[in-house]
Amino acid sequence: MFSKKELVFFSLILAAFFHFLFYLHAYGPSMSILEGPLIYLLAIASASLMIFVYLTTKWRLALSGISVRWFYDMLVIWILICFFRSFIEMRSIDEVIPFIFGNYMGLSMFPVLFFIAGLSVGYFYSLNKILTVYFFIAAFISFFFINYFEFQHFIVLFIFYMILTIPLRKPWSRLAIVLVSISIIITSLTNRAEILRVLISYLIIIASFLLLYKKVHKSLLVFLVFIILMLPIGSLYLGSKGISVFQMFSRDSVEYSQIDPYADTRTFLYYEVFQDLKQNQAFLFGKGLNAGYYSHSFQMDSRAVVEVGFLQILLKTGILGFLLYISVIISSIIKALRRSRSQFVKSLGIYLASYIILLFIENIVAYNLLNVVTWIVVGMCQSESLMEMNDQQIMQILHNKKPSTSR
Repeated sequence: MFSKKELVFFSLILAAFFHFLFYLHAYGPSMSILEGPLIYLLAIASASLMIFVYLTTKWRLALSGISVRWFYDMLVIWILICFFRSFIEMRSIDEVIPFIFGNYMGLSMFPVLFFIAGLSVGYFYSLNKILTVYFFIAAFISFFFINYFEFQHFIVLFIFYMILTIPLRKPWSRLAIVLVSISIIITSLTNRAEILRVLISYLIIIASFLLLYKKVHKSLLVFLVFIILMLPIGSLYLGSKGISVFQMFSRDSVEYSQIDPYADTRTFLYYEVFQDLKQNQAFLFGKGLNAGYYSHSFQMDSRAVVEVGFLQILLKTGILGFLLYISVIISSIIKALRRSRSQFVKSLGIYLASYIILLFIENIVAYNLLNVVTWIVVGMCQSESLMEMNDQQIMQILHNKKPSTSR
């Protein structure tokens, strides 16, 4: 029998393998061996292991707050309901196969299960080792395919986390992460969300140092993050009045273009998804994980992928699912900022605030390392043990040393 810890690590390794192969096939050199549903078995096995851990282990003992426990359980239950609801609506095997073997459909919401992995401080060293080994191997390989459009940034999509761990790492590791970051920015200038994600991560590190020396009161920090989180609500309100914030910062264009960094590639997505939900009366409960929306722009009757995470969650799980999703994250943000003794955990909380903002711009929900690592971070921000540790103690764990007991 395997322990809970071994199952979690094996699940993360499978998720990393799937992530690499999925984006190698999507953005790297064409390989016939990667075509078809076989590579999805890695993701299905990874998700199945985490479902087993969720159902059979006593992971809830690591949570102190009753409210977050309820919100998280309700979120997982609602995801499972949306998953099985999709099966009921299917009428043939031709619908089942793309649903099961689809990164943006049946598998899309299951990275939330990695919340469990982040809760235990005993997992911290091994989780970071797996992610670090993957990052450096994948980054090294990506340099051989530097001419493939955006391959490098997709293959190390969770670079935000590696950047946030820079203050805890050795000099050679810091330099390597910085060099990969620079390379990604240079080769992904048209990917605005990725550039933002990298730049925000470095700004968080700078802000953490300033907070450390200026001794900013925790309540002020929580208030500032609260103001930041109000930006999407304000943007949605303006949208309801016919004012698009995306058009304010974009060049007038009638054509969709991912390559043009000034093109407005989001306003029409909001319009089409909202129209589809309105016509199907599905705003509250969504349309299930197999959901698609009618897209006039892409000339598709049922487009399963939405480039905006907020719209994707809304389409598949409804307002109910989205509120549960962000409730767990916001709870983690507040806990990290108010209770953590370390700047590292505070920086994770600030990152989660930026993740919510980017959820309204991009952050596509899929079974990939961006979402897996984000939910590990959500779990870390709920970890009672990590809350009580300072940066020196967390650094010692990261380097596989016994943390000192000094306060």
